[in-house]
Amino acid sequence: MNEHEDVVETLKNLMKSKGIGPQRLSSMTDVPKRFIDALLQGDFKNLPARPYIRGYLFKISNTLGVENDSLWDIYRSSVETPSSGEKDKLPINRFAIKKIDSGKIIAILSVILVVAFFAINLNRIIGRPTIDMALPESTDQKILQVEGFIKPGDQLTLNGELIYTDEEGGFVKDVQMELGLNTLEFKIHRYLGREATVLKQVFYQPSGE
Repeated sequence: MNEHEDVVETLKNLMKSKGIGPQRLSSMTDVPKRFIDALLQGDFKNLPARPYIRGYLFKISNTLGVENDSLWDIYRSSVETPSSGEKDKLPINRFAIKKIDSGKIIAILSVILVVAFFAINLNRIIGRPTIDMALPESTDQKILQVEGFIKPGDQLTLNGELIYTDEEGGFVKDVQMELGLNTLEFKIHRYLGREATVLKQVFYQPSGE
């Protein structure tokens, strides 16, 4: 791979070299096709959170025969914009008012900070918890890797077992499948008792049976 290519061009070239289209790549990796389409179109704003993106790119890298974090590293260099340097300054406005009442500025900033604080914490307290994840309807793997994302600060359990998340709410959990239909019960708990329950079912059938 050319380190100077962006993730769009790199992914297209890898898929072309393997003769794999978006639909087949989705089937081989259990990565949603809409995610693959968004990457191929450079539609980064519609991608999920960073831990979720990294997990998907890890699967795609393995399937396409490159190092685990190769596509993730290229993705980061594609979407991260260098910050401005010390010399990047706006031109001076000759018509700006030179004398500003510092007391009014402090008062306005204080009000903005107070309103923002309550707005952010109100949502964390009474907002409905959600979970973002992708699971196949069926699998031939005895151990199913479940990964996804919840809001930072929320608490997650899977079939009654507490699942730990990283600072951004990302989680990865290996689940042992039982033969036939497996029910996975996710519970996301938020402050003051707000809770959401999500049920998913995955059918496990070993290959060759």
